[in-house]
Amino acid sequence: MEETIHEKMIVMNPTSFSYTSNIVQKFEEFSRQCKICGAPALHNYYGVLSCSPCKMFFKRNALTGQLPTLNLLQSDNSTLNANQWTLLSNLFHSYDESKLLLIAQQLMNENNLGKSMKSIDSTLPTQFFMKAYETTGDYFNSNNDLRRLSLDNHYSFLRNAAESINCLGTIFSWRRSQVYKCKHFVNACIDLYGQASVDMIEHILKYLDSDIVIIKLALSLFTFSNNITIFSSITTINSINTLDILHIQNTYAEVTWKYILYKYGFHQSIQRFMNLIQCLLVATNALYKAHDIEKHENDIELLVENIELGLLLDDIEHIN
Repeated sequence: MEETIHEKMIVMNPTSFSYTSNIVQKFEEFSRQCKICGAPALHNYYGVLSCSPCKMFFKRNALTGQLPTLNLLQSDNSTLNANQWTLLSNLFHSYDESKLLLIAQQLMNENNLGKSMKSIDSTLPTQFFMKAYETTGDYFNSNNDLRRLSLDNHYSFLRNAAESINCLGTIFSWRRSQVYKCKHFVNACIDLYGQASVDMIEHILKYLDSDIVIIKLALSLFTFSNNITIFSSITTINSINTLDILHIQNTYAEVTWKYILYKYGFHQSIQRFMNLIQCLLVATNALYKAHDIEKHENDIELLVENIELGLLLDDIEHIN
């Protein structure tokens, strides 16, 4: 790491200007100065021009060995423990809206082009809602607490959970992608599900938090909010082990509250948590009204059947 600096011979053209010679001379003097004390430099030590005393001083006092790895959690002032941070991360990634956002971006692009150049692909709105149901199914495979439920709880809890995930997850993707700005998409939604459904979505949008992490946590919390159960006329009523569900719900609520408290402090945390409760109440009311929408009911039934089939195949695989 050490290099000795040799004097350089600079040959000047006799016809060069005198001030050029002075500039070169000053530059040469400056380039030979120790960058630490300003004395004449003789060494290049770890990339720094230095004199012999400075080089020796830093060589003798240099720290040897590898610096310890910094653990960010040591300075973490949150009340979340390591397991709760892991759970928070898992819940955040359980609902993957990327496919919905991709179609939403296509819709926005088509909408902008459609104003001047070409017609909009009429299949994109339908694809958006199909991906919403598909994403709901993926959530069941990603959430370990759902997968660990007993078989009886699985099938009894399935329909309400599927409706909850699909409802809040789709609205979250609707807001995040800003697809509501696409007039063609909104009109297609009205054609598929009616004006009432669009009005309900717009109402829930008012209560969605701007923090994506809070929304993702709210989605899982809403899924296990079994305080209110909405029964459809075509749904078989089965008993659910409420204690298992309440344990999961309480765990999620604690993680959600601790995260909000860590991020926003006491004053804002109370406001945001109250707003979160309002959001879940409004979404529950929307689920109740959605039972009057025939297409939605049929879509949910198909989704539940597909999830049940997947669970059944998993059970058979584990037995074998």
